[in-house]
Amino acid sequence: MDREVMSPGKASASGEVCARSPQRRLAARWLLLAWAGAALLAWFVPWWALVDSGLAAVGSAWWAMLVLGLALLALGAWRQGFSRWALLVIGVAGALHTLVPVAILVDRTPVFADRVDCQLKGKVVGLVDDRVDRRRLTFAVQTARAVDPDDRGAARVCQRLLPGGRLKLSDYTPPPGRVELIPGVRYDLKARIKPLRGHANPGGFDYRRYLFRHQILATGYLRERQPIDLGRASGWAAQVDRWRDAARSRLQETLAAAERRTADGPLSAGAALLHGLALGDRGELSDRQWEWLLASGTNHLLAISGLHVGMVAALAAWLVRVGWGWLAISRGWPAQRLAALAAVLAAWSYALIAGLSIPTLRAALMLTVLLLGVLMQRRWRLLDLWLIAFVLVMGIDPFAPLDMGFWLSFAAVLLIIVMIRGREGLWRPWELLRLQWLLTLGLLPLTWGLFDRVAFASLPANLLAVPLVSMLITPLALLTLFLALISPAVAAWPAWLIDGLGQRLFGVLGWLVAIFPDSNHAPPGPLVLALFALGVLWLGLPRRFPGRVLAIVLLLPALLVGSSRPAPGQFEAVVLDVGQGAAVLLRTAHHDLLYDAGPRHGRFDTGEAIVLPALRALNVSRLDRIVISHDAMDHAGGLASIRQAFPQAAVVGLTEGRFGVTGAGMACRHGSEWSQDGVRFSLLRAPRGSSNDRSCVLHVAGASESLLLTGDIEAAAEQWLLRHARLEADAVLVPHHGSASSSTTAFINATGARRALVSAGFLNRWGHPREAVTARWQAAGATVWRTDRDGALHLERGGVRAERAGQWPFPWRRPAASMHRLAP
Repeated sequence: MDREVMSPGKASASGEVCARSPQRRLAARWLLLAWAGAALLAWFVPWWALVDSGLAAVGSAWWAMLVLGLALLALGAWRQGFSRWALLVIGVAGALHTLVPVAILVDRTPVFADRVDCQLKGKVVGLVDDRVDRRRLTFAVQTARAVDPDDRGAARVCQRLLPGGRLKLSDYTPPPGRVELIPGVRYDLKARIKPLRGHANPGGFDYRRYLFRHQILATGYLRERQPIDLGRASGWAAQVDRWRDAARSRLQETLAAAERRTADGPLSAGAALLHGLALGDRGELSDRQWEWLLASGTNHLLAISGLHVGMVAALAAWLVRVGWGWLAISRGWPAQRLAALAAVLAAWSYALIAGLSIPTLRAALMLTVLLLGVLMQRRWRLLDLWLIAFVLVMGIDPFAPLDMGFWLSFAAVLLIIVMIRGREGLWRPWELLRLQWLLTLGLLPLTWGLFDRVAFASLPANLLAVPLVSMLITPLALLTLFLALISPAVAAWPAWLIDGLGQRLFGVLGWLVAIFPDSNHAPPGPLVLALFALGVLWLGLPRRFPGRVLAIVLLLPALLVGSSRPAPGQFEAVVLDVGQGAAVLLRTAHHDLLYDAGPRHGRFDTGEAIVLPALRALNVSRLDRIVISHDAMDHAGGLASIRQAFPQAAVVGLTEGRFGVTGAGMACRHGSEWSQDGVRFSLLRAPRGSSNDRSCVLHVAGASESLLLTGDIEAAAEQWLLRHARLEADAVLVPHHGSASSSTTAFINATGARRALVSAGFLNRWGHPREAVTARWQAAGATVWRTDRDGALHLERGGVRAERAGQWPFPWRRPAASMHRLAP
């Protein structure tokens, strides 16, 4: 039987509500499920169907009225007994609730092929991510025009940035020259705008989905001068942003005061926990701290969760109930109802100061519905409460399903609801341990699929971290925030205590991550993962449910089935989409080799952000060699991160202690050869010339396919190799990203390649690959494939498969520029 959340009142109205027929309750559930299911399925409509549908012409106001009207029509049809028609109509309403705003966003997003300069007026939205090397902000456009009025292309793009449209902008001005950017304030600025684009690789973070989820129309960076302050923006959202920024400033003053008192240096752990738990701001987390949280399965604790919102609401309700009876005006006003109202107001206040993240919004909505039941003397079933909150979150934010926090938050609450049914001794220590174990196991399929992680340390880490963070550190963080608004000097004491607790917490998490197996594991395919999830849920049901053996059988495919590998004598290659750089994975029957490690640009390390997730997704558990073409940041910048993950891999091509190479690496010697699994690898290298010309070239020859990886060689090295090496290859990584100084006609003809693979950055400033170079390869009979257009390139079974071509055409994967064409 479902547990019920009920008020203690016994009014006749409550009895009438409880006496409603089961059919009426069933109707509401089915209508909500039909609406939610249709709204979720609508995300799978291809982007080109949305462009041609004309739904964008509906408009925001008419869209809301249309969806509401259809929902009321469905409710009326159900009440009249037309159940099938009601489900159909409510399904159409749910689908339109997703399709119309998505179509409007797709229609408003400009599609263009080059950077443009726009003069913008608008406001800063949300907190500014301010760092030493750069700061990033979200900018809501009010007006936009081209800086050069005679540039028709720029004018067309800038005019598409309609009022309310959002941009993600960066500012690379050194800190001494920056003006302060305050959220909720209007500015006049000049920015260079770039079309939306994200890397397309196996595994890794989907940046385009992130931008689409936050309704970003374009990205860019500030130009020439700093923004001009135009005064405060109007509206409650701008006011909340200013409050959040002021609270963050007070917390920073508090931390500075605590550092001066202790003289122990920066309070890194305290800053991370304070900002994360008080404001929902993860900007103070270091990369190592975030890795420990992910690997230990405790990253949910640094987001303001529903538990924290519930704690604030409960505290507010308790204070009102205790203090209300002492006031003279309390007579005739039930303390219970007033406490419920105070709890709702406190929950929403905390959710707003935390930025209305999905977990806080879900918790605030569930508390609101629950406590409204208290005010109305109404009972709620927990599953009904969960379903109402699920629908309301999607109703408020149609883009919420693109947020991974949406699924983790609702999945965790649903698992708790299912697991506590029929468990009377829930709060006994053993039952709490069992609940944590079941919750960890139940969320495993979701976290595995979303993050490519299996956090083996999750159970002991959560058993320690959940009570410590929820019962001690979070109340201290809220106290610190409250005191910081009054006096940062006074708030420095609890901030110092939080830092001490945080240092010990991160220390234990780091130790657990070190002693447990590596958490990075590629998830299986969708079908196998679905079977695994079903088996996990089956095991988590109460003991009276039969079929435990069958549940274990459902787990076996995910645990036993691995990815396929090339046959002996064959190899496969993956040219990763790392921007303006190179990283190529070579796979034989039993070995893996990496050629180049991707670039690093400031804090953005493609080795960590792109190459390693791709290796995990491709089930690479061991690298035998890493060949670095030459000592350049765009080819070796990601090496340190990769070496940290694969310390046993031998490095060829670097002999100095740079880029994470400890000790002496192995030099690239012309003519060196080795064989693995029937595939021959040969190193080629011109002895003289520039650093580019002395790139380490790798020739790979299998039984039926050959590949030439060329680094950044230019014309001089090409001529030397023509005289001193055999260059025949079925596929070639085009030298120097397609630079005009490479790919001479003689070199192209000598290779005889039919597949030319270009690793280049989207809209890179050098214009790679040059049109003349592309034309020369095509004139020689080669098909040109480009990572900036096609994503990662998979060379397998005598052909090339583009990563973008194999992806489902979700709305956020609309091409960023007029560069369409995938080679046959």
